[in-house]
Amino acid sequence: ELKQALEDLALANREMIRLNEMLSAARKAVEDARKAKEEFVANVSHELRTPLNMIIGFSDMILETPEVYAHRLPSALLADVAAIRRNSQHLADLVDDVLDLSEADTGRMQLSKEECSFSEIAQEAALTVSALFQKKGLTLTLDVPKDIPNVYCDRTRIRQVLLNLLSNAGRFTEKGGACVRAGVDGGMLVISVSDTGPGMQREKLERLFEPFQQADPTIRRRYGGSGLGLAISKRLVEMHGGKIWLESEPNRGT
Repeated sequence: ELKQALEDLALANREMIRLNEMLSAARKAVEDARKAKEEFVANVSHELRTPLNMIIGFSDMILETPEVYAHRLPSALLADVAAIRRNSQHLADLVDDVLDLSEADTGRMQLSKEECSFSEIAQEAALTVSALFQKKGLTLTLDVPKDIPNVYCDRTRIRQVLLNLLSNAGRFTEKGGACVRAGVDGGMLVISVSDTGPGMQREKLERLFEPFQQADPTIRRRYGGSGLGLAISKRLVEMHGGKIWLESEPNRGT
């Protein structure tokens, strides 16, 4: 019985060694795949940005100073150039979003934190999206107390989060508008962006923070967007030690 037990133990040890070797090989394969993905995203982003910047630059030049090319360019041509510029900028923004998401997922994104006034960040974000709201006849209000304490954060990244949320509110809202509120609760800065848009069903809320996910497949065709804004916002908020969530009901806004 002792001899059989020793043989069984030796067999178990050999099996454990084999499994450890398989696990080590699997880990190496995963690490190689991660590195390959990082290199692919970085290389593709670089290769796409260079020609896109050229297209955007020349489009801007034609639209802003058409007299450089001819005494008068046809309005139809200028309209086509404007469409080229608009779609090129959309693609450039998508490339930036993919790169941001990749850097956040791999922990390579660095935050430059400093003492910031959230009131100033909110005003900057509101000014950036004001044209979108004005074009659609929507209201945009800020309810941020002047005496709210400063927050230690990466100013650019927190403004990026706020811009993503306000851009969503502006795109999906047809009547009414949006409001940015801020307050302090238990030592945390609590920020909300509410809108009077169509709202969403509860079962569709959870997946919206996943990359390339939207509540409805028809949304991308109707409203635009890549489905990356909320995923990036979630990563950035969590990198600051915070959390982000969504509350919405059909026909009652988000």
